[in-house]
Amino acid sequence: MSNSIIVNAAVMNRPAQLELVGRKIRQLRRQRKLTQVELAERIGIHQSDLSRMEQGEYKVGLDTLLKILGTFNLGIGEFFEETNAAESVIDRYRLLSTSAQREVESFIEFKRRQEEEAWDDDGGESEGGDDA
Repeated sequence: MSNSIIVNAAVMNRPAQLELVGRKIRQLRRQRKLTQVELAERIGIHQSDLSRMEQGEYKVGLDTLLKILGTFNLGIGEFFEETNAAESVIDRYRLLSTSAQREVESFIEFKRRQEEEAWDDDGGESEGGDDA
């Protein structure tokens, strides 16, 4: 009977972990406007298996997870970081169209030059950040 209790305790923790991974996969898929069918085809699994993974019913194998991360252009560390990946600047940038990404890159270059000029004008003493 004590074995049953230990097994049940281990099983109780597993669904929460599976659901967390599944929710993250669903979130990333939806952010990139992919259907389950499209993502499943890209990573070589059945749509029904992907659905069960997203719902936390199936374990996501490492090989499958790596294919998913490759599809989303994410590293494993980015996937498991505690902060919401959708909130990161890089992820939001990746969701932009190519032309919008070019605009962001141009703006970054503009701001970099602006800070360089401020640095030069201050004789190298500007920190380039918020001066309060």
